[in-house]
Amino acid sequence: MNIKEASEQVRGAIRAYLAKDEHGLYRIPFRMQRPIILLGPPGVGKTAVVEQIADDLGVNFVSYSITHHTRQSAIGLPFIAQEEFDGVDYHVSEYTMSEIIAAVHHARKKSGVAEGILFLDEVNCVSETLAPAMLQFLQYKVFGMHQLPEGWVVVCAGNPPEYNRAAREFDPAMLDRLMKIEVEPDLRAWQEYAAAHGVHPAVTSYLEAKPGAFYRVRAAAHGSTIVTARGWEDLSRMLQACEAENIVVPASLAGRYLQDDEIADDFSVYYEMFRKYEDAYRVDEILLGIPDDAAVERAAAAPFDERIALVGLLADATLALARQAVEVQEALTLVRGDVLNARDAVVSADDPAAAIGDAIDTVRHASEVGARAAGQLGDRTVVKAERLRVLAAIREDVAHAPSRGEDAFACVKGAFNAECAVQRKRAGAAVAGVDRAFGFLDEAFGDDSQETLLFITKLSADPALVQLVSEHGSKAYMSHNKNLLFTERGAGLLQQVRSLGE
Repeated sequence: MNIKEASEQVRGAIRAYLAKDEHGLYRIPFRMQRPIILLGPPGVGKTAVVEQIADDLGVNFVSYSITHHTRQSAIGLPFIAQEEFDGVDYHVSEYTMSEIIAAVHHARKKSGVAEGILFLDEVNCVSETLAPAMLQFLQYKVFGMHQLPEGWVVVCAGNPPEYNRAAREFDPAMLDRLMKIEVEPDLRAWQEYAAAHGVHPAVTSYLEAKPGAFYRVRAAAHGSTIVTARGWEDLSRMLQACEAENIVVPASLAGRYLQDDEIADDFSVYYEMFRKYEDAYRVDEILLGIPDDAAVERAAAAPFDERIALVGLLADATLALARQAVEVQEALTLVRGDVLNARDAVVSADDPAAAIGDAIDTVRHASEVGARAAGQLGDRTVVKAERLRVLAAIREDVAHAPSRGEDAFACVKGAFNAECAVQRKRAGAAVAGVDRAFGFLDEAFGDDSQETLLFITKLSADPALVQLVSEHGSKAYMSHNKNLLFTERGAGLLQQVRSLGE
């Protein structure tokens, strides 16, 4: 199955493991909760999806690569203790706490959240000396003398031996203690992830045109070569960082992430063309509604790869506006709760601004584990930063207002409402950008074009965009959604586009 399907199965299993009955007892007893094993090639996103599941469920996440451990670090170091048996004192060997189990307790202590996921990577690459202890742990959730706390789900990951020379086949005894989920690379599933996580449009449009470059493992004269989803995403982040800081992207950059010279060189050439498309089309101006007949004419006459790149550019810019609007909205929702919680302190304080300062300190130092609000879609780091910015702006307004008591809280509300007014304009601008992007595509290619269908398919894979248009409306999105029936045709068209590029 692909990583999206595997993620859903892992999420369902973890929710079942953590479910409790009316007495507060786990519905599946802790000792019967089989560790989950994600078995698949490297770089398909096994670690990332499990971490995302922990984030979504509001539980701790502790990750270890088991290949980095010796028997001593996993089980604990031996020491001599004294015990009395039948009136006789003996010296016996005991063990310090396992580093892995200790990390679990540290996470519980730091977050204040009792439950979590312990993720053990590369479990079938474990050393011969550690293998018996791993088998014991998978069966009893015990390292040495120390038990994994109840409420912690064990998720493991491993690579089949054909992808990793150090990996071994799982023996039947070990598999009988695991819930096995096999994962295969799948471009369609990854593109949905990429659309929702802001992967660089040069990467997504290149892979739409050349799907065979998405995942490749092959033997070469001077060693094996490998290209993975992890490599593409890491390359994307580096490209975005270089562009944001105006750093020249060297032609050799792709080869540092894509371990296949043919694909790396081909992408480097494509990326140069992609940057030229950015300059030629000035997508930001399209979303602002600045007319450019030359851009429309060029798009209408463009070859296949340029059209795909243009759709990627438009989708990336449109989704960036949508995500920003949704993240600020989520931050304001949280700030509203902060303001209400601080009301009594603001009203009674001699220094109301200091009361808001206390709220800022609380937010700044709050644990992120378990902090995700219901329905939150934005990047948590961005939402937190925006939340702190708004609270700081409110504190600044209150500090400059010589008011106390209810008047001080009225000042707080006024500052908050001003931020909300700005947000409404931001959301309106994002929706207008969506409508203008559709207008440009309609003018260049027609309102029932393959390009428009690809565009709406990309947009509809992004939860933030869907939330934006559902809450603020977009006539263009809704009409194209209905007319093109993208949910039925989109997947087929994407496959046709990819086959044309092969």
